[in-house]
Amino acid sequence: MNTKRTKSGIAGGIFLIGLGVLVITGSWWPGIMFVIGLAVGADRAFHGNYMQALTAFAVCSAVGLISATDIPWNIFGPFILISLGAVVLAQGILSKQN
Repeated sequence: MNTKRTKSGIAGGIFLIGLGVLVITGSWWPGIMFVIGLAVGADRAFHGNYMQALTAFAVCSAVGLISATDIPWNIFGPFILISLGAVVLAQGILSKQN
């Protein structure tokens, strides 16, 4: 059996199931962020990158949760995204040096 093909289909399958649940429930936002985070996180986990999986799910869930609350997203959102981007870039640079 081709394990690479099986592993790459995990994210697509979870994403389609999540879209189906969103169609049934009708809660597109912030539900789509949870579906994307779950699909990307599962794909990363099946490839053995557990920290990337947790980070992807956490970021997508955080965006969904922040937008669902009364926190002014237009004020705090850009700073959160810029901070997360800086952390990801720093991790990428530091991992290349090792």
